[in-house]
Amino acid sequence: MSIQRENLYKYPWSKTDNPGAWVEVTDECDMVCTGCYRHNLEGHKPLEDVERAILFSRDMTNCERIAIAGGEPLIYPHIVEVVDFIARHKMKPMILTNGLKFDRVFGEELQKAGLAQIYFHVDSGQKRPGWEGMTEEELNALRQHYADLVYKLDGVQCGFNITVFRSTLQDIAAIVKWSRANIHKVQFLSLICFRGLLDAAGIEYMANGQPLDLSQLQTLTRKPEEISLSTEEMYDILEDNFPDLRASSYLGGTAIPTTFKFLILLPIGSRTNIYGVIGARTAELAQSFYHLIKGRYNASLKNPKIGKKVFLLSVFDREVRQAFGNFFKVCTKNPLRIFDKIYVQCINLQQPNEMTNGEKNLCDGCMNLMAYNGKMINSCALDEYRMFGGPIQQVVSEREERRIVS
Repeated sequence: MSIQRENLYKYPWSKTDNPGAWVEVTDECDMVCTGCYRHNLEGHKPLEDVERAILFSRDMTNCERIAIAGGEPLIYPHIVEVVDFIARHKMKPMILTNGLKFDRVFGEELQKAGLAQIYFHVDSGQKRPGWEGMTEEELNALRQHYADLVYKLDGVQCGFNITVFRSTLQDIAAIVKWSRANIHKVQFLSLICFRGLLDAAGIEYMANGQPLDLSQLQTLTRKPEEISLSTEEMYDILEDNFPDLRASSYLGGTAIPTTFKFLILLPIGSRTNIYGVIGARTAELAQSFYHLIKGRYNASLKNPKIGKKVFLLSVFDREVRQAFGNFFKVCTKNPLRIFDKIYVQCINLQQPNEMTNGEKNLCDGCMNLMAYNGKMINSCALDEYRMFGGPIQQVVSEREERRIVS
């Protein structure tokens, strides 16, 4: 597979003009997940500090959406107040949760406070009570449970985050098949490559000029193949299983600009059929038009039930034109299909930060920046600042560097 970069739209987001930002309300959690890089150091943050961080992030990034994370945000005692605060300040509150504490009553309370989106982290790398040892396909039953609950909360969009390991790479086809069947209930699906730091002879890690005690790091591995999974590899799997799925847009890397750090696929379909995808031209038009009208970029569709008006974009977008052709063929065979509601779903293949020749390859235009000590940092590096005073650097000996190159 070779993704044709020239056929994709590169999001123009920057640190100071970005659709999203991130706030962490607690570092306490009620679950253990493989690959988690967060340490329990401070507990629940004072509500006043959280509110200040939200306003600072808005002013610094021009964002329209704030992701509320942790730790586990649903165990934070002021989570409803945080959602309400974000909504009252004309931004979209989004919660990232493992879902253990989520039920219908809690969901309705968050909905009334103004919750716009909720993402559930569900994958086989978790030690989830009652679901230990389940495959990714078997975990679709749990995902369905959460999707059904959120579907009853009018105005709240549902998403899922899944950490993908080398051992579960082939399983992503079953997850995407399930999400396609639930296009009316599931608006977002993020498949995230597992990442960690390589523990090998000749490689050291430092921060602020000081060597690190490796026992303090949670994501060390001695298997380089475990932390080298890429978005291109995930895309290969999806392309083999779903020939109608094609990428529309991406974010590059900071150290290696050609990296597909975010690779976005936007299926168009109904409850009964997937007709195709939105292409690069529509993705570009949507971002540009929204920024022109609102003065900031858009993190997501206001209403994924986009309707048949999306097919009007066939004039500009070859991919939408093909989707409309498929819709027309289906309606020709069964005229009742013309009354089906049409939805757009977002599938995000994500390749988090990795070390490249001692330099971190971060997402260029990252929408998960957060406030820390009066500046904006990448949220994935928060514990590096909290524990070591700054980002981790990798130091590779000349001998090891020669071995890697050869």
